Amino acid sequence: MRIRISWALCLAILLIGCIDFGGSRENDEVKIIQEEKSPNGQYVATSFSCSGGGAAGYFYFNANLRKAGEELDQLDVLMGKHKDWKAFAGIEVRWIDDENLEISYRQDESPAYKENNAVKVKSKYGIEVCHLINKEEP
Repeated sequence: MRIRISWALCLAILLIGCIDFGGSRENDEVKIIQEEKSPNGQYVATSFSCSGGGAAGYFYFNANLRKAGEELDQLDVLMGKHKDWKAFAGIEVRWIDDENLEISYRQDESPAYKENNAVKVKSKYGIEVCHLINKEEP
């Protein structure tokens, strides 16, 4: 009898541990830093910060490109393999013309970020994305 109660208690604790209390992306706090419409008004480029995740939290900067009228998705980003790593900072977006977007930023150069930083969207919706990496400030 005690063994059954112990197993039931262990199972209940295990199941409770698997539940995500407040870790939903719906609770992310997204702050828009810069938002620019394409010259023809069809697309929007945004630089933003995002924080969330509760006690084990995260905070990162990134950029997004979407069709005008669409809601910003903080995980649909233009830089980084791991979408919620803080690897980029000082992000600025600038439209060159309707088909070319320039993103300038600083990136963490430490070895742990090398693979993450290597992943960058080069084109989306037929728009060429030019990445300009600024050197870290002293």
